[in-house]
Amino acid sequence: MLFKWNCFDLFFTSRKLGLSVVTEYPLLKKEENETQPHMSTPTYNKIISALDAHGCKYETQHHEPTLTSEIAARVRGVSLHEGAKAIVTKGDKTGANYLFVMPADMKLWGSKAKQACGESVGFAQNPQEVTGCVPGSVPPFGSLLGLKTFVDPHLAENDIIHFNAGSLTDSVSMRYEDWLAVEKPVIIEIAKSVDDKV
Repeated sequence: MLFKWNCFDLFFTSRKLGLSVVTEYPLLKKEENETQPHMSTPTYNKIISALDAHGCKYETQHHEPTLTSEIAARVRGVSLHEGAKAIVTKGDKTGANYLFVMPADMKLWGSKAKQACGESVGFAQNPQEVTGCVPGSVPPFGSLLGLKTFVDPHLAENDIIHFNAGSLTDSVSMRYEDWLAVEKPVIIEIAKSVDDKV
């Protein structure tokens, strides 16, 4: 049985045999949408538990490994801008780790990131050691990973966001506002267009 949102349905575009097919795709609870049993990661389980505890509506998708944001967007059938990219960084002065979240079609803006956390930062050399997640699978939930989370306001341009949930083969889709309520990140400009050379 499919359970629809109270006020709207989601429409995702999927491609089959080169044809673009628009299908009605209501956001579901994990247990209502799960079709194949698979091994989930501890981080994935933490995310699902947190969303259930907050009564959030969400959809899960088990899929082929998605090593990049571009592949993830293609597999999910959504735009790159709707992906919530999570970047693990390390402060140059304190050595503290931070999580920066932004649309997947944007990149970290170094000077803005420095203003946000009070020190210059670089990419964490081993994000898996910091988060327990393999590269490409870090979710936008620093609170579950022991990291302070910053989010760029451009992500709010999406009603629904999509992200790898501690696994390269598992995605979660949920309302941006629900994610904001659960994660409670610092909202501050930290990203710019990938085409911006400045």
